[in-house]
Amino acid sequence: MKTPSRGYGEGSEHAGWPFGDSFRSHDDLAAHLHQVGQRHARRALKLYTSTDQFEMLDAAFSVGSAVELLAKSLLASVSPTLLLSEPLDVGSILKFSGAKAPGFGRPDAVTVKSIDAGKCIDRLKQLKMSPPWLATDKAVFWLRNGSAHMGVVDQNTLRSAMRPMVRFAEFVREHYDHPSDRWWGPELDELARGIAQAEATQWDEIVQAKIAAAKLRLKELQQSLPAFSTETILKSMSGRSHTSVEHDEDQDCPACGYTGKAIGVILEYGVDADHYDGGVTYYSRMGVTHFECSVCNLELTDELEVSAAGLPTEIDYVDEDYEPAPWPE
Repeated sequence: MKTPSRGYGEGSEHAGWPFGDSFRSHDDLAAHLHQVGQRHARRALKLYTSTDQFEMLDAAFSVGSAVELLAKSLLASVSPTLLLSEPLDVGSILKFSGAKAPGFGRPDAVTVKSIDAGKCIDRLKQLKMSPPWLATDKAVFWLRNGSAHMGVVDQNTLRSAMRPMVRFAEFVREHYDHPSDRWWGPELDELARGIAQAEATQWDEIVQAKIAAAKLRLKELQQSLPAFSTETILKSMSGRSHTSVEHDEDQDCPACGYTGKAIGVILEYGVDADHYDGGVTYYSRMGVTHFECSVCNLELTDELEVSAAGLPTEIDYVDEDYEPAPWPE
């Protein structure tokens, strides 16, 4: 998908997103957010290894701003109204919808309310438009806030935040089908790809080590059990978990093959339905954030480990508790 762009133009009643002495049209909001987010991503990558404290501050501000603006670009490419925050107000609704109301002044783009960075990620996950995003990845926003509001930055936190920033930026770049060397620029392209590859390699190594250790534990357990009842005992141990989040589903263990538990949070209720004579079966969607096997004790503790192990990061399941809202009379 490519971002639409007709460039910047002079102000008019149809071009209400100012940028210096020019404006973006409402239809080009996604392109504008993408362009500014891209610039922040480049600046963060350029400055994050600097030993100059003020350049580190700039990098810290850009690393979080890049993710937020690129996330908002994705949402705006679907509909700018997805950027609305709660509580809703008339001005923001009109601004993000591009609508007009007779007698109501055109809302000021500088004062309208949009959702915060964390909620952007949540909405993208619901739309299945986000790369794996971990709880610890929030550090990119803490860095930005610390630099913007208190003028503080920690060098080690800044450097570790580059991996989730690059991971997110690369997802957006590929979503919009932009060549890597043109998106990052020839000077930064190899660095960005190197950071992305280093992170993928790191997670692969961690998961492979966990799987190897789990296989050894299984072998030791099998050797400790009576030969005639080993399989019966192992099957009776399977399908259990000690972690409770919002939902879990059975999932074959990638280490031992017995039934483990994919555990996670509900992304969306009632995503699908099967209708049949006398009833209907509803499905909801879970985002997998954890995996546990009670046989070999394999434990995968985040989305990246789950993905690196070849397990699904989203599962649609039969939701026996879901009831759709009644139609208004």
